[in-house]
Amino acid sequence: MAFKQFPRMKKIATTTLLALMLSLAMSCKTDKESVEEDELVEVLDCSSVKTGKFKYANPAYGEWIIDRNETTSIEISETDDLKIYSDVVWITDCEYELHITDTDNLDNMAVVSSVLRVVITDVMDYGYKCVSYTPDGPEEFEMIRIDG
Repeated sequence: MAFKQFPRMKKIATTTLLALMLSLAMSCKTDKESVEEDELVEVLDCSSVKTGKFKYANPAYGEWIIDRNETTSIEISETDDLKIYSDVVWITDCEYELHITDTDNLDNMAVVSSVLRVVITDVMDYGYKCVSYTPDGPEEFEMIRIDG
């Protein structure tokens, strides 16, 4: 009833309310997005799994051993006696690229010069979970530390 007497006040109140709601909605969305983007970098400490020896938790991936230091990675298939050599380029504390540089099997030379991006999504006492982005699409893996 009070707004019928003051149409200009009604317009100002409506405009102010809409601006406040829009501002609140934008700030909530921005806060949520920044938490999601920073979550892996800020909250997750990947330093304990940047180096070491690991194997795949899923036996379907075979008996591959990954031996990684700060700058190189060697993947060894114990069943096929195959080795793949890669340079490791860390993008963030929890994300790196594998630049495949060599393999000791001529049948697998096609993988040389490939680049795979890996994002560590979880770190546990016994290893870590990650997503590997390959030309065939993303794949999730769980890796188990085997060097103590």
